[in-house]
Amino acid sequence: MAPGWQGFVRSAKRHVPVGVKRRIRRTLPARYRRLWDPNWHRSTVRGNTAFWDELGRLQLDYLVEQGLQPSDYLLDVGCGPLRAGVHFIGYLEPGHYAGVDKRGDNLERARKVELPRHGLEAKQPLLLVNGAFEFSKLGQTFDYAIAQSVFTHLPLNAIARCLVEMARVLRPGGEFYATIYENPHGKTFLGEIQQSPRVTSYYDRDKYHYDLATLRGVCEGTGLTLSYEGDWGHPDNQKMILFTREGADG
Repeated sequence: MAPGWQGFVRSAKRHVPVGVKRRIRRTLPARYRRLWDPNWHRSTVRGNTAFWDELGRLQLDYLVEQGLQPSDYLLDVGCGPLRAGVHFIGYLEPGHYAGVDKRGDNLERARKVELPRHGLEAKQPLLLVNGAFEFSKLGQTFDYAIAQSVFTHLPLNAIARCLVEMARVLRPGGEFYATIYENPHGKTFLGEIQQSPRVTSYYDRDKYHYDLATLRGVCEGTGLTLSYEGDWGHPDNQKMILFTREGADG
């Protein structure tokens, strides 16, 4: 957008009621949001953008602590507009990062804005638009995978689908880290849980919480085993769980 036009939009925004602004944002196609906010794509990540940089870096730091090396291949499930992706891509060797997201507009903004902004075009990340967890379409297998704040928005059958598809692309001994809102009261607890001052989780609606026994049941027969990692520094109390691909290279 030309600088003069940007100034006009900023000036006009001051005279438009908040309620009208919200209706306009809901009505206009996503591609027009750039007229007033060059970082609009960041707000498409669920939750507010206050922790954009913090949560992006936190994911890289955590996986490095778990053993992620620049030579490893990583799959980022629900990568969005690369909040964590830009950190992973910068750390990994070229072509060793793959991100999957159901929103094509998010991945388009990642390519056009986030990759150039961080000087990462030459790192050749694989980006796939897919809402059914069809990871095999990437044509790659992986040493590590992560799904940060994905299972927190999914019903149980969708998690089962993700695990089945993940087992097909995760190398023997490979590790898939996923965050959840934990239900420590067991599968018969149907109430809501206050996870943090700004997040309440629910038994059967977004934001979902899960008990570990239920998730272990979903894991059975997939070739993955579950272990509980617990706290990892998430500001809204999401816990980390680990699915490990059975078997060993040999």
